[in-house]
Amino acid sequence: MATTLFRRDHLLRKIQDPTGTAKDSTGRLTTSTADYLGRLVVAKVFAGTTAFATNEYIEVAGTTVYKVTVGGTTAAGAPTAPGYGLTVVSGTATLRQETTA
Repeated sequence: MATTLFRRDHLLRKIQDPTGTAKDSTGRLTTSTADYLGRLVVAKVFAGTTAFATNEYIEVAGTTVYKVTVGGTTAAGAPTAPGYGLTVVSGTATLRQETTA
């Protein structure tokens, strides 16, 4: 159906084949921004020196998801995972780790 820039559903479960026929974790089709019930898909892939707004989600290396707690521009390199629920500063943005893998 649709490709998406986002990599996770509203519960932070991985989207299957986000660059092709994007599907949620149960195999149902998603649109480019929402699942089959209209809930937003989230978590853009980390890109260095990119501006992110507060409350956006970022996925690093296909495993760790962070929530932006203070909007800003990320550093060039990926942040080191601080541990679930802890924060790390990346450039001018502050990120809270939301997943363990």
